Amino acid sequence: MANRLKQLMTREFDVLVIGTGTSGYTLALACREAERSVAVADNRPYGGTCAMRGCQPKKYLVAAAEVVELAHQMSMIGIHPVAGIDWAALMRSKTAFTSAVPGRTEHDFQKAGIEMFHGTCQFVSPAEVMVNDDTLMSAKNVVVAAGARPAPLGFEGEHLVMTSDDFLELASMPPRVVFIGGGYISMEFAHVARAAGAEVTVLHRGDRVLKNFEPEVVDQLADAARDFGIRIVTNFQVCGAQRRYGSIAIHGNKDCADVYQADLAIHGAGRVGNLEELNLRAGGIAHSSRGVIVNEFLQSVSNPRVYAIGDASATPLQLATTADMDAGVAAENILRGNHQKADYELVPSAVFTLPPLAGVGMTESQASESGIRFHINRGTMTGWASSRRIGQKHGFYKVLVEDGTGRILGAHLFGHNAAEAINIFALAMKFGLTTRDLKKVLWAYPTHVSDVKYMLD
Repeated sequence: MANRLKQLMTREFDVLVIGTGTSGYTLALACREAERSVAVADNRPYGGTCAMRGCQPKKYLVAAAEVVELAHQMSMIGIHPVAGIDWAALMRSKTAFTSAVPGRTEHDFQKAGIEMFHGTCQFVSPAEVMVNDDTLMSAKNVVVAAGARPAPLGFEGEHLVMTSDDFLELASMPPRVVFIGGGYISMEFAHVARAAGAEVTVLHRGDRVLKNFEPEVVDQLADAARDFGIRIVTNFQVCGAQRRYGSIAIHGNKDCADVYQADLAIHGAGRVGNLEELNLRAGGIAHSSRGVIVNEFLQSVSNPRVYAIGDASATPLQLATTADMDAGVAAENILRGNHQKADYELVPSAVFTLPPLAGVGMTESQASESGIRFHINRGTMTGWASSRRIGQKHGFYKVLVEDGTGRILGAHLFGHNAAEAINIFALAMKFGLTTRDLKKVLWAYPTHVSDVKYMLD
């Protein structure tokens, strides 16, 4: 290897970005705008997870599932015939969007004067990266923005279990689908598969799905999912998968005695930093299973030349919004020296189930542990006019409010338009607006967002 490296001419750049998803794209353009020489490299089509294999194509499927479920809900109040999903047509629509992303991304890079490389990157020293075993690059700063990948399942037969990437490319929806893991990927796609007519089972090793969300609201979602026809099995530890008579048998629990049969099994049991091929040891880059370990400036704690952003960094959240924030923070620190810090407080997140769940701020247990005196506004939404006019059978809110000040500590919503309404609470919490301030707003009415007033003191 050493002799081979000596034979290669080294390409030198101010900034090398590994990965072309939302964080890598944003940072690369920011650094180039500041007249730094920039290169980007990716071993997959340019565009990254969110645009190609995550939030954007997922919402194509979710939007269709929402229409189907709304039609079913409203079949008792005047909507006929009940809608269904033409899966092949839906996938064509989704693919029309995703297939345009790589070309559009490359066009933006080319227009900005960013040099592009296609291939697998490997560190060969703390400042040098090899691409495709034939191109050696040196950079003043290397930014790891390689995203995340499904975590290893670690059981016999895991090769039979497909990933969320595969789900987004299904030519047709099989009759029976099992999702392994009860995180947001499984729960969202479980609702899509059910809306498309599949028999759906979610196998989760813990006692509650969606462990990072407010438990009381998650329980409401689980009840609604079961009502929708999704079977949720908790405390189920998968220990193997095997092909049996044309289907897939998922074994679990004691002595692997419990078995669930499916035509398709999907991995939704968590993601880890996509770092396996990068040879971080040669780069002197400390990392964990979550990603590159960084300081408050998103700089590697062991190699100051390196920054890590988005899902490739061992930061608290794996969201497109925080990935974009990471990109802005890291770009600022590369260009002007470390001075800006990432802020992961009060970031709203949503699970696009049917209906969606969303939350921001503290859960009840976190608020209790904080020592802050607070009270809880909670209740169902099903009797509200906004729910009745769409036939919504499940809806719940839980808002934590500090005693005396009216400061909102946390908000957790489950119901139609929850993913939009949560942004009102996030805005209020970010800028210190109290329940009294929100009650003064004259919301456009009648809207789902105007229901916020019913959730306040």
